[in-house]
Amino acid sequence: MSDLEDEYRLDYFEEEGFVRRECPSCGDHFWTRDTDREQCGEPPCAAYEFIDDPGFDEVQSLEEMREAFLSFFEERGHERIDPYPVAANRWRDDVLLTQASIYDFQPLVTSGETPPPANPLTISQPCIRMADIDNVGKTGRHTMAFEMM
Repeated sequence: MSDLEDEYRLDYFEEEGFVRRECPSCGDHFWTRDTDREQCGEPPCAAYEFIDDPGFDEVQSLEEMREAFLSFFEERGHERIDPYPVAANRWRDDVLLTQASIYDFQPLVTSGETPPPANPLTISQPCIRMADIDNVGKTGRHTMAFEMM
């Protein structure tokens, strides 16, 4: 074990049945309740899944996925809205970055002061979040930039 064992080995984990393992693929250590698990489960050691379901039948690029999403809603009567800048301080004075697509419509549209640009609408909004910055690069599930559709 490492010199930092006191930092990560918590009674809670052992009381709850977790065991600590080292991934043979990447060498990272991880906690698990599955005593048969050998790999960490993070990409690239394992495919990205959600509760044993990869979620997609085919691989798509970001552009293909965005277009499929927006077209789906356009075909059902939604108007496609261009994304807003990720620098939210260009139109808001209370936040710096666009962290969610709802930011495009707060506070004026959500308060009723201004009508929405279309109703119903569809948008694929690039977002930046700093809350998980300490975990970026440590796992395949943490990132700072994404598109909220």
